[in-house]
Amino acid sequence: MIETSMYRYFMNNYEEKKNAVAVSFLHKQFNYRQLKDEIDRVASFLVKHGVNKGDCVTIALPNIPSVISTFYAVNKIGAVANMVHPLVPYDVLKRYMLQTNSKMVFAFDLLLDDYFDDLVNDGFTAVVCKANDYLNVVESFFYNAFGKKKYKQIDKEDCIMFRKAQRSKRRKIKADASFDDPAVIMHSSGTTDNSKSAVLTNKNFNSVAENIINVLPWGNKLGTDMSSITVLPMFHAFGLGVCMHTVLSYGYNSVMIPKYSHKKIVKKMKKHNVAIIAGVPTMFAGIADDINFNGGWLNSLKFAFCGGDKLNPKVKQRFEKIVSKNGGSCKLDEGYGLTEASGVFSVNTRLDEREGSLGKPFAGVAYAFNEFGDKLPDGEIGEICVSSDAVMKGYWQDGQVVREGLFDFEGKTFVKTGDLGCVDADGFIYYKQRAKRVEKVSGVNVFPAEAEEVICSVDGVKLCSVKGVENKKKGTVLKAFIVLEKDADGSEVLKKVKEVCAVKLDKWTQPKSYEFKEFLPLTNFGKVDYSKL
Repeated sequence: MIETSMYRYFMNNYEEKKNAVAVSFLHKQFNYRQLKDEIDRVASFLVKHGVNKGDCVTIALPNIPSVISTFYAVNKIGAVANMVHPLVPYDVLKRYMLQTNSKMVFAFDLLLDDYFDDLVNDGFTAVVCKANDYLNVVESFFYNAFGKKKYKQIDKEDCIMFRKAQRSKRRKIKADASFDDPAVIMHSSGTTDNSKSAVLTNKNFNSVAENIINVLPWGNKLGTDMSSITVLPMFHAFGLGVCMHTVLSYGYNSVMIPKYSHKKIVKKMKKHNVAIIAGVPTMFAGIADDINFNGGWLNSLKFAFCGGDKLNPKVKQRFEKIVSKNGGSCKLDEGYGLTEASGVFSVNTRLDEREGSLGKPFAGVAYAFNEFGDKLPDGEIGEICVSSDAVMKGYWQDGQVVREGLFDFEGKTFVKTGDLGCVDADGFIYYKQRAKRVEKVSGVNVFPAEAEEVICSVDGVKLCSVKGVENKKKGTVLKAFIVLEKDADGSEVLKKVKEVCAVKLDKWTQPKSYEFKEFLPLTNFGKVDYSKL
């Protein structure tokens, strides 16, 4: 079933779900029949404008419905979706478009407004997407009249408005992509910590959908009466693979939130009786702290999945305690993945979990290797390398796919993750930290993540990040940046932290200095931005 295009995979259950709600956005809802109609029209629009199989189309959109219809339209005709963060500077967007020889870019009006002239002057074709493309005349009037910001620089003569694509005459188009064709280009730090562009196939993302749906408590039953929150962005493999492709392929209502806000997430969860939510640790921390994350409606929540970074055990405990107190049974399941493996690779489930681990691979294997490329015995720490149907085709470089970061072992293709950890005898993955975060203190390799885990266990500590800093006398030492819980006494917390660190950490891993912060800086993907600390 996974050996097909993403569009065909999405269409597999169409007859059963066509009248069910597919997307909830603002105060509007659209069923699968309407979504399919828009996908077909956008696909016809692309063909009319000269986009063919194998061509790249850049999609730089937040979570608005046009990102869904554009993505599947691109996939239907066998083109490649170049997924770009809508907030990147124009120079970065331009580089990604030139790198992939993109025919056109679908961009959000309020963001495109900042660099529209540059885009046009560089000869690119822009399709302007707006939130009110999905509103009627009256709703659109109020949206325009009372919106916080309006675009001013976009000249309608020099671009194409997305409404034109929505109203294109439908052509008879045969879905023209095979399972092994490149479907998506995603930009990440890469397995070697340099900026890379991963080339992912239809089969890669279909395998993620197949695996995720089968770990749900109710299996692959269609979810036409259930809702899922879509707040993770589509330029993120986790968001594209789970929040969009899995959810829509199996008939759920995708409740779209364009910009992260824990208040808005909780409000939408309550309104739509959300059953499924996927996110990153910072998101779940915000949700668990929200005063409105409370009430009998939490009984509707059945599956919560956290990935993208290490989950603080206190966040997991707090989240599950609130759900349980309100009559719910949902657990916060932690998993592991990377862009080069289509976002998700393993997860702990209620049926098969191990405390402290990041779960077992859905389908495939994970091993730890040393720096010489030798597979390490169970439990020994090395670089985690993974193999499955979700592993990328390679990186896009100079107009072609290269196999950098990939290697063959035991007849399988593995990708290096750049993460240190180990795998036990039963296949459970244990994460230590990113290889690049290892610090050498007095000649000893230390793991800041170990200090973070210990410090976060102390009452009064909400968040913590530890990194190496230079000391004139001692060279590199560790420094801890701490965010306190509300009303916590800083001096008392610091005293407890030092006491616990002295007992549980060796002298090299104990932070030598501490700093309280109101918040920790985050990257665009919701991870701690260590470079800004």
